[in-house]
Amino acid sequence: MEEKHYTMAELLAEEDERIKREAKLAEENKIAEELRRKLEKEQRLEEYLKEKEKRHQEWLAEKERKANTFEDKTLNCKKCGNEFLFSANEQKFFKEKGFFKPSMCKACRASIKTINNFRK
Repeated sequence: MEEKHYTMAELLAEEDERIKREAKLAEENKIAEELRRKLEKEQRLEEYLKEKEKRHQEWLAEKERKANTFEDKTLNCKKCGNEFLFSANEQKFFKEKGFFKPSMCKACRASIKTINNFRK
């Protein structure tokens, strides 16, 4: 078997090809790693958005439940300063009609209504 002798130019060319192959492989690995990280990031974002939407829906359901649950409240009249009861039934009625909660007790509201009727 005859031993092949390489010239310096052939050895340098072969070394250049090996370096190019390694550089190309390293670049492909780098691109693959970046793509993997990008996909992982997109998956985490998708999971986060799903969880956020789930929490938002739960919050809306809780808000709706609370909005339709009425308990008697004690309010202060802005005219006379006395406390008055704003019952659960009154709250439900006010909500159905789209009214704001009362700022005055029934007696003060009645007196204003009487004054306004008298002026007419």
